[in-house]
Amino acid sequence: MDKSMIKIAFAFLMVFAISCSEDFLETENKNQLTVENFYQTQQDFWMGLNSLYPPLADGGMYGLQWQLIFNSFEDRVLFETTGLDMLSINASTGNVSNMWRALYFGMYRTNVFISMINNRENIEGMTTNMRNNYLAQARALRGAYLFFLVTIFNEPIFYDENSIPTDLIGNLTNGKPEEFWDLLKEDLLFGIQNDYLPLQYPPDDVGRVTKGGAQALLAKAMLYKHYHYYVRKGQKGSTSDLEDLRLGQNMLQEIIQIGQYELIQPKAPKTREDYINAVLCNFTWVDLPAGNNIYTSENNRESVWEIQYSDERIGAGWLPGWQWSGALNAAYFSAHPSSFRNHEAHPDLFEAFETEGAPEGFERDPRAYATLYLDGDPLDFRAGSPYINTSYRSGIHNKRIAFARGLINFPATHPSRGFGLKKYHYPVYYDKDAPKNDPVNRKMIRYSDVLLMYAEITHLLNENVTEGLAALNQVRARVDMPQVDALTKQAIIHERDVELALEGWRWHDLIRWSFDPEWGINMNQILSRQTGPSGDGSFFVKGKHEYLPIPVDEINKHEGQLKQNPGW
Repeated sequence: MDKSMIKIAFAFLMVFAISCSEDFLETENKNQLTVENFYQTQQDFWMGLNSLYPPLADGGMYGLQWQLIFNSFEDRVLFETTGLDMLSINASTGNVSNMWRALYFGMYRTNVFISMINNRENIEGMTTNMRNNYLAQARALRGAYLFFLVTIFNEPIFYDENSIPTDLIGNLTNGKPEEFWDLLKEDLLFGIQNDYLPLQYPPDDVGRVTKGGAQALLAKAMLYKHYHYYVRKGQKGSTSDLEDLRLGQNMLQEIIQIGQYELIQPKAPKTREDYINAVLCNFTWVDLPAGNNIYTSENNRESVWEIQYSDERIGAGWLPGWQWSGALNAAYFSAHPSSFRNHEAHPDLFEAFETEGAPEGFERDPRAYATLYLDGDPLDFRAGSPYINTSYRSGIHNKRIAFARGLINFPATHPSRGFGLKKYHYPVYYDKDAPKNDPVNRKMIRYSDVLLMYAEITHLLNENVTEGLAALNQVRARVDMPQVDALTKQAIIHERDVELALEGWRWHDLIRWSFDPEWGINMNQILSRQTGPSGDGSFFVKGKHEYLPIPVDEINKHEGQLKQNPGW
């Protein structure tokens, strides 16, 4: 999406804020702009469509909480205290409420938009092609909100465009998981099967849902449904399970075969900087140089679905996806001196990158150095930056969390006294409102994820395994790491671990695999080193921590009709 459109989307959110308020539900001012009297012309629907994107950028999702909650939970990241490291949240925790709020902003807005466009005939200025594309975008976005809700909250509130609650705080009940899975599948297929979503948009509209984005999300949903739904219900290998997995496989095959996306490759002469920047360019807002080579950053050919940010300040306050066009991630995790620096990478992540077969000039897999800051790494390369001559230093640019917990063996095993988060935080953002108004886009799905999901689905189906192995090895080949000989569960776990490190997916991978004993996931063992070398991961409670709690405020609003998730 053209980032200038973000302003329009954010301004339009006030209509939804008014429509969702308790006061509005009680009284109606006929002269007040409302959802019902707003949608009249093509321009109205275009503005409304733009407003469906910001909930993903909201501070409750990619604007902060996606990283703050799920990176804190996983075994590859350390939080500055042992709190979130030990899953110390509850139904009253603000982080959880913020995520719920953001997703239901998206749920409500998409349903209203779909209802309005379906029920308005002869919209002024709108062609049939426009209507189909707008509706396909809205339904794909609703599919995204449904996917996150069912995989994060298990059985939250469900409604569609035909059952939008007239009283948003009145006795709503839990939805059934199959309602979420069925509708998101229908939503995503709508744009895919009818070719209402293009393969790409003009430059002014970059960031909108494409056909490839919808296909990749549908494939991810079918893969997750296998674990969250079929395995949990004892229906693994059922006809429906296999049909859904094959649907996901077909979506991924088409993405791979169409040639729209590719992994960003290191260019000749393949210097150390080329290897690192070919990966790192996916996680910054500026193009990265390596000698005479330039690696394009945002919305490049590796990006399948990307959450758009800029550093334009829209209004007072600091709410991503609402008052600001930037995110809060740098304010919490970057090396900027005003950042909270809540996160530090666990040294076990550095150790997870292989040493055997690393290309010349690297001690281990080059992705380690694109993912992590080590002591001595430069913080910027741009002339005029206040960080041009500044190197990363433990104790200054991180809080030496691993060192304090006795997890760092420096210099015998670890080349740094602390490992910082380099993905999304190189170079250091220092412009207006820094570090709070972080302009770095977030990749929701990258092409490497497409290849690794394809490998996993072929493994589960035991079909096209040769092609699945080739897809996994293609991810390794980008950084010239040696091929693996067999497509095993361990190979899939490892490759997703190192390729998608610090992107927020590790926790979700571990949870879904933990539902199937064949994957051998022992969450207590995996989390045992969060608090120290001889720690105990027994704080993970099976049957509870797989999902977040439903916020207690929501349960109270609905007078007990909305039930809490088990264990909370």
